[in-house]
Amino acid sequence: MIRPHHLTILSLLILSSPLFGLSINQGFSYIDRNNAEKLFANVESPGNVAICRAEGNCEKNGQFTSLYYGHIDPSKIGGKRVLNQGFCSDYGKSKAGDIDGANRGCLHRIKSRLPRLNKLFQQHNLDVNKHTAAYINAVDLWNQAAPRVSDNFPQIYANNISFGLSIDDAIRRSRIDAFNLSASGLFNICSREPYYISRLAAYPRNSTQWKRGCIDIDQNRRRLAINEVLINRGVI
Repeated sequence: MIRPHHLTILSLLILSSPLFGLSINQGFSYIDRNNAEKLFANVESPGNVAICRAEGNCEKNGQFTSLYYGHIDPSKIGGKRVLNQGFCSDYGKSKAGDIDGANRGCLHRIKSRLPRLNKLFQQHNLDVNKHTAAYINAVDLWNQAAPRVSDNFPQIYANNISFGLSIDDAIRRSRIDAFNLSASGLFNICSREPYYISRLAAYPRNSTQWKRGCIDIDQNRRRLAINEVLINRGVI
């Protein structure tokens, strides 16, 4: 998970020679694919580039940021310093410097959850082709948070749509409520980073308002980042 103004991100010297023959200024190429089957087909597909953008590892056009090549996960206070690599921030699952391995792992993990999310969207009468942004946000929640969070999202989103909220507002509110005020990694960041502390100063720490505000700052940032990619790709 990447946060604005995070100060503990480290560049890896081992990655000073870019892998795959890519320079630091290169990135994923443009692929215009917007049906449900192709959103997450490969690392250059719109859904995966959107996740890359939400993580801070890509620009909206798919160009890699320095974080793509390796950074320390910001959600921990103390404990093990976990290296993130690749488009989804693989949380140390590949060997240091193996961006290709990190991306393969990211792609496998994301694809493994699509059947379940497809089923949940169908159960709540949500056509993925009509609610593409919501679907990608649900997959991003699977990438970012505990499984229960992405599982919670489709029903909450369907309810918010039925209440008359716009798609953007429904996604934003649903991303917050899907956590059900349980987000220890985010709360660690909001307790530590000045960017969050200043924006939450009006609320008592660990109060319901503080927790919702903390989740909202992070989740709305990710939602907007995803939108940037989907607009750039012509998906929405």
